[in-house]
Amino acid sequence: MPVQLFTAAERARHNRFPETMAYEDLVAFFTLSESDIDSMPRSSAAHNRLGYALQLCALRFMGFVPNDLTSAPSEVVAYVAQQLAVDPTVFAAYGARAHTRQDHLQAAQAHLGYRKMGQDDVEALAHWLLERALEHDKPTLLYELTCEKLRAEQLIRPGVTRLERLVAEARQRAQAETFRRLGPLLSAGSTQFLDTLLAPDPDRDITLLAWLRRPAMSNSPRAILDNLDKLAFLRTAGVEHWDLAGLNPNRLKLLAQLARKSSAQALQRAPAARRYPILVAFLYQSLVEVTDDVIAMFDRCLADADARAEQDVQEFRIAVARATNEKVHLFRELGRVILDPEIADAALRPTIYQRIPPLVLRRAVEEADRIVRPLDESYFDFLETRYSYLRQFAPPFLETFTFHSNRTPDPLLEAVALLHALNTGFV
Repeated sequence: MPVQLFTAAERARHNRFPETMAYEDLVAFFTLSESDIDSMPRSSAAHNRLGYALQLCALRFMGFVPNDLTSAPSEVVAYVAQQLAVDPTVFAAYGARAHTRQDHLQAAQAHLGYRKMGQDDVEALAHWLLERALEHDKPTLLYELTCEKLRAEQLIRPGVTRLERLVAEARQRAQAETFRRLGPLLSAGSTQFLDTLLAPDPDRDITLLAWLRRPAMSNSPRAILDNLDKLAFLRTAGVEHWDLAGLNPNRLKLLAQLARKSSAQALQRAPAARRYPILVAFLYQSLVEVTDDVIAMFDRCLADADARAEQDVQEFRIAVARATNEKVHLFRELGRVILDPEIADAALRPTIYQRIPPLVLRRAVEEADRIVRPLDESYFDFLETRYSYLRQFAPPFLETFTFHSNRTPDPLLEAVALLHALNTGFV
């Protein structure tokens, strides 16, 4: 693992003032308090007072003082000079005597409570960095976290090269520590199984790694069944019983992401201490993600079937609207005849047939049988037309999962149990 994290230009940038300064930072870190002013060397020239003040504020802002103080933005120099009531141009004369500048730096450190790192501090920082590296593997992030840690502990930030080395060592130790924590899972049989993920599978013509990381392209019964196959494979491998509590969730996600980006050949060439943690994390994350995906896909397919059934009802209503209106007119005519008190009961049928021919009435009844809807106006009869579609994935889905509820008894769980029994032929 390379020690250098930054290019030469980036390293130089980390060793000087930022090119621009946010106004909030300018006020927060470069405003001199009465205590700051009291700490200044007495009977000092204007350029020395300004130089001391800039060193003090830089230390408070960045946790170190750049060797090149002239890299301070002009607005920063002007802001500090204004508080000291001196001309900012006098700053050009500061630093002619290295001894003076060193004395000022030590005085500023003492005033702010900063100190250099000792061996105990280095060891404590290395331990802290290891824990962070087990959470985050990005080198630049670890570098920034380290700088923040040093400022919080009021430890003077060492050179960039030394911090790069500490970060690199922490990442190496994190890799070894990850492998150590996974030791109980990595038996000879387990490692042999993990290696099979990287070999072509004769039944699928691709590696198991490629199959497991291949995403579903649609919400379809075929996609659900494919994910259920993946879930069955992971469960058979015992992944759901793996104890990975010793690893930070962020590191698990990071390692799993590496498996998704790396080729099987690259992982085969990787050392065991790196290869097996990556594959373990990938399988563990795959179990979680495939479970979530297949539940979401089942929900969307079921919702889609439900929505299409409702749409069919609406389309049916539109299609039969005219026929329904005709039946209303027919019913109104029948009602008038039946309710007319001047028509005797014996003459009722002949009168109806006179106004509505029997053939017309018979056809109307037959059409009414076709368009009549249930009194509760449900659309389950339209959902029933999708029975074959739902049967493609619903039974294996219910067979795969065990459902629980906080309610006792729960009608929904009872319904699921009934469906399961019907699917298995025990009812």
